[in-house]
Amino acid sequence: MASTNQDRFLRIKDLANYPAKPATRHIYKSGINKGQTKNINARPGSKGIVGVSDKTIWNWVKRGEFPAPIKLSPTVTVWRLSEVQAWMASKGLEA
Repeated sequence: MASTNQDRFLRIKDLANYPAKPATRHIYKSGINKGQTKNINARPGSKGIVGVSDKTIWNWVKRGEFPAPIKLSPTVTVWRLSEVQAWMASKGLEA
């Protein structure tokens, strides 16, 4: 069975813009890990198809102004491409 674009799902990283972040090192200042370090990997910037931040998208979802996400697991949330494209068309935006 052939898959079409309408069957695809998008993650928040596909929708939202993210600025690039350099790699950093975090030093715990308190708690059981006090004094230990944690390396945080660099993250490349990305341009999502909606062109706004992830926080803006989540605010729109809460207010019912953006298609509702689908929760696949406790850590994986997706949107149907067809619903996002229809929302974008209703706003006069191109995908």
